[in-house]
Amino acid sequence: MDTKVTLKENLSELQELAKERTVKTQNIEYDLETLVKKIQKGIIKLNPDYQRNHRWDNQESSKLIESLILNIPIPTIYLSQDVDVDEEVEDGVSRYSVIDGQQRLTAIYGFMKNTYALEGLEVLHPLNEAYYKDLPPFLVRRLEERTIKCLRIDSTVDPQVKYDVFERLNSGAVQLESQELRNAVYRGKFNDLIKSLAKNEKFMKLLNINIKHVSEDNKVKKMQNVEYVLRFFAFDNYEIANMKKSLKKFLSDQMDKFNSFDDKKLKKMSEHFLSVIDYIYDNMGEKAFAKYKVEDGKLKLQSKFNAAVYDALIIAVSEGMREGTLKFSSQTQNKILDLYKNPKFIDSINGSTTDKSKISIRIEMMKEVLTK
Repeated sequence: MDTKVTLKENLSELQELAKERTVKTQNIEYDLETLVKKIQKGIIKLNPDYQRNHRWDNQESSKLIESLILNIPIPTIYLSQDVDVDEEVEDGVSRYSVIDGQQRLTAIYGFMKNTYALEGLEVLHPLNEAYYKDLPPFLVRRLEERTIKCLRIDSTVDPQVKYDVFERLNSGAVQLESQELRNAVYRGKFNDLIKSLAKNEKFMKLLNINIKHVSEDNKVKKMQNVEYVLRFFAFDNYEIANMKKSLKKFLSDQMDKFNSFDDKKLKKMSEHFLSVIDYIYDNMGEKAFAKYKVEDGKLKLQSKFNAAVYDALIIAVSEGMREGTLKFSSQTQNKILDLYKNPKFIDSINGSTTDKSKISIRIEMMKEVLTK
């Protein structure tokens, strides 16, 4: 088919898509003193959880400060204008959230608030071990007056468009994971809820997270534990049937939808999730979401936690509990292990595990074992 003819026939659709997805922006420059004040007042919001998940160490942060002092250009900061500048809002309500540049702003804010000393500097090596308060006046002035280019994205931008922008700009040395992006874009009560549920001790043990060193675990650093809670709600109660495109897009759409739920609905969801976790932990133990493989005719532990097994088991238990069909006996665990000898089940937890049909197959097969 002629590409030119096809484009001409779909011109109106193309125009509408371009109109919907075009992002309105405004260039602005802030000096560092102003940026720090805006962050401190909450006008520019650095995500509260982000400080804990901050990926840069002090040496990386120090190199940024050195670059600023030396007037070396740094990449543009991208801000989402969440509240119109002419709109009256309560104190403490942020007008801007950071789409790209969170690490840089956190490093700048932290140094200018004396939370860490400079280290690992090669050019300005005499400044090693110096805090902001230790800098000579001329360097304080230089830092305070140093400007950074910012690009503000219009407040009317749809959350999914904002997520797309965030993802495309996510090109730092340490890239953000999908849930970290959602955490920045899809803010709301449901987002707060899943972050809270992800801290449940039994849940963390089931995810093979060392509860004595939670902050050091990669699942926690990358917010994968939070994404697993989101996956539960996204797949639960036959919601998986609504998955039209990629899993990543589906999870974002579900998160956006759940953020609109009222407190009563969210409380009910939370209670159900915790009851499911209690049931799995109490009946199947910490290795409930482990993956096995057949080797020399015997089952061998392949990993203590597997996301595909998690999907199958947690949703099967949830739906079984809701429908009153869940049955667990001394033989149930053996029946679950027998699934690893079934080629159909093995195929559903290997390869393209985010495929809708594979997700549905593994859930249904696990549910059959748990309800008969």
